[in-house]
Formats: sequence, C-alpha cells, structure tokens
Amino acid sequence: MSLSLPSQLLLQQDLPKNALLINPPRDDLAHELDEPTWHVASFSYAVQQHYKNMDYACVDICAPLAQEYGHIVIYLPKAKARLKYVLDFAMSALTKDGEIWFVGENKGGIKSLGKNLKDDFNSIVKMAMGKHSAIVCAQGPQRRTTFNLNDYFISHENDHGLTLNSLPGVFSQEKLDKGTQVLLKFLPRKIKGRILDFGCGTGTIASYISQNREYEEIEMIDDDFLALKSAQANIEANKIEFTEAFASDGFSQIEGRYNWIVSNPPFHQGIKTDYNVTENFLRQAKEYLKLSGKLLIVANEFLNYEVILREHFKGVTTVAKENGF
Repeated sequence: MSLSLPSQLLLQQDLPKNALLINPPRDDLAHELDEPTWHVASFSYAVQQHYKNMDYACVDICAPLAQEYGHIVIYLPKAKARLKYVLDFAMSALTKDGEIWFVGENKGGIKSLGKNLKDDFNSIVKMAMGKHSAIVCAQGPQRRTTFNLNDYFISHENDHGLTLNSLPGVFSQEKLDKGTQVLLKFLPRKIKGRILDFGCGTGTIASYISQNREYEEIEMIDDDFLALKSAQANIEANKIEFTEAFASDGFSQIEGRYNWIVSNPPFHQGIKTDYNVTENFLRQAKEYLKLSGKLLIVANEFLNYEVILREHFKGVTTVAKENGF
C-alpha cells in the first residue's frame, strides 16, 4: 500500500492535531499522520476497518454527528451526487469559525469545486496545488444543516413491481442499469437454497429473487455503507423475508457456503477503473459455494472474466449475450 497523490499533497501541509476526516482513500495516510487523533467517516467498510486497525475513532457516515469540529478534511467523492451529501454531513457539525479542506485529484473535479461552494461559505481559497492534485479551503459557513439520512433517499418502482429506494452515489440509483436488466432477464425463475448477492448495491437482484418465494435465505453484501442502507430500506419496503444486508470487504465477513452466488460485480474504485475486487471475487467464489452450487454474473463483454472463471471452475457457460453484456 502506498500514498495516493492527494494524500501526498495533504501531508505537506501544516495539519491540525484534531480533525474529522471524511471519505479518505485506502492508502498509507493512516500510518503517516503523527497520531490517530483524527476522527474518520468513510463510505467504505474496508477503509473504515483499515483506520480502526490503526486505532482511529470512526464515526457513522449515515448518522448525525455527536460533536462539533473546527477542522474537517473531505476527500472529494467520485460521484457528484455525494458532494452535497458529504457537504451537508460536514456542515451539520462544523463550528461557526471552522474550516473545511477539500482534497482531490485535478481530474476528479477539484478544479471546478469553488463554483459549487460559493453560496455555502464566505471564503473559498485554493490553498495548495501539486501532485496533480489540489486542496481547497472553505471558511465562514453560511448555513447550518440538520443531517437526516432519510432526506437523501430517492424512491421509484420498477417494471418488476418492486419499490426501490437508493441513496446518492449508489450504483444505478434512479433506474435499473443495462447489466442488471440482462441478468434479471436470464435469471432462472426458481432459485432455491441459500443465496448471496455479492456487491448488492440497492439490493435489486436479491429483491427480484425474493419474489419466487422458494429460497431459504438471501444475504446481500457490499463494501459501501450507503448501498447497504439502500438495500436495507428495500428489504423493508418490499417486505422481503429471511434476508439480510451487511458490510463485507469481499468475502471477509462471510460464513458458510451458498447454493447460488449472483452478482453484477463492480469494477470502479474512486475515479479509477480497478478490476482487482471483481477478479479476487471470481477467484474466491468457489470456496463459498456448495458442491452443486452455481455462480451467476453479468459483465461487459470487453471484461475477459471467462479466463479467470475457467481456472477455478470445471464448467463455465455463457448463458446469453445482449446489449454488450
């Protein structure tokens, strides 16, 4: 593990002793800060565990903050929809004379950030540049927010009669993506036994499977806390029984084996494409399947996952090809 470019730039600054750190990457920043006195709020379970293992206090990014902070450092989120979320979250606990540092790569939107903040702060200054990154300092907050997670849900009904609730930045937030559409179209009508929805997002796949009523148990896992809150909301909205959504870094929190593992696996980390998560998932999936268990995934045609699958499974079949998937 190494330092990301924004983290390298951040460490060149005169850092406050106490601060709230929001949305940090999974890099060596935790090791480089002088003491674990900063509080950390992350969208990612893996990142949260990384900081917890270094004795940092982690706060829930889905709940109101319990104290105020004079200094807050925000790593700019990839999803534009999450900028308002993290800004509201931070400003709900920022002191009147406090400041927020926004850290990000130039190609990740930090250059144009100022115009998005002009109505929220008295002063917005680009305080540091380098490492293909920048730090923007915002002072003099012009508003105070009361943070409530329920204010950020978007709800819609899909063609399968399901109510789907989703939070900012969760994949396929406002409508069903093409890949999942293809997967659901060719999903066997009756899936029985114990089922895992890997990288569940809003829980659409598991919600659809639940309509057949012949499963024993469905578990949904994701690394993203907003995805899990969305999935949990959809379990309640659609009255899905024997179903649970929980955080896991890959298979780290999984116990036992499944009859089916179903997934539209992710391949993005931050602003970059990263196939490691999915490739590791494909390599490890067999270990979590029962002897007669099956893995069913959908992926873009250009992603050559079949090679990896054939290294670990005796039988690999292409069920369908449609719309580039």
